[in-house]
Amino acid sequence: MAEPFSRKAISKAFGLDISDAEPSSRVGSRRPNKGSETEAPIRKKQRSLLFGLPVEIRLEIYDWLLVSRFNRLKNLPEVVGNNHQKMILLSDPKDHRYRTIGLAILQTCKQIYREAVPILYSRNVFQFLDPDLMLRLMDQIGPTNTKLIRSLDIIVPPNADKDSWLNLFYILPKATTGLKSVVVKWWGEGEYEPNWEKDPGMDVAFAQALARLSTVGLEKLRIEGHYAKPWPAYFRDRFGARVVEAEDGCPRPPRDDDDDWMRELAAEILEDFRKYQDGTDLLNPWEEEASDAAFL
Repeated sequence: MAEPFSRKAISKAFGLDISDAEPSSRVGSRRPNKGSETEAPIRKKQRSLLFGLPVEIRLEIYDWLLVSRFNRLKNLPEVVGNNHQKMILLSDPKDHRYRTIGLAILQTCKQIYREAVPILYSRNVFQFLDPDLMLRLMDQIGPTNTKLIRSLDIIVPPNADKDSWLNLFYILPKATTGLKSVVVKWWGEGEYEPNWEKDPGMDVAFAQALARLSTVGLEKLRIEGHYAKPWPAYFRDRFGARVVEAEDGCPRPPRDDDDDWMRELAAEILEDFRKYQDGTDLLNPWEEEASDAAFL
């Protein structure tokens, strides 16, 4: 069972203003004295019409209220698959463009909260580019709700603090035990030219830390960006061949209807990727992995 709900905790975690859900105080709302002429008959408390619906219909209503959606033509970078769902961006949840979920329904009663809160955390995709953003969310929603999270979209930017990412990948397998889908993107050398002595795509410790997620039973791990030649085989060995998807540096595979300039760009990106992989054959992520003490 999910943790007792807290209006403040939910609004703080998602950076959303749901103050309009507060009960309003009206002048003259004081209850008349017993026996007065203005005393109104006591009405029997009515059960919400929502609970008269089949549970399947209620869950569908919760889905439409609590799963982040948008106009696909206006929010292409946050698209989730081939549908009208968009990611919840932990980097800037206070932006009005991202206020697309109806959290106020979670504040109506405990039964609705218990029925609906698993949908909020299990059916949304949470995107972040700083480990502290994910750790803050986990702290705010609590361990029970953290276990409900199923999908993460992770961006590792250039010049990131590698130790903080290694620490996060140590924590996630123990905290997010319900994870099913993880997409990890990072920039390699070439166009972005990061200043890491070893960027994530060539860092054995980074690959090993990411492989710790194999213990939670992922159904999908997708790596995007530049990476060493052994990485796909290593992750397929750890997660299973059907789980791992690897993108060869290109944002998407070429199509027959692509313009010439798009084909040229794709060819340049692929060539840059091949150059990046030169000399990476000897990198061995199967070597003895760091102990848990290294992350403490």
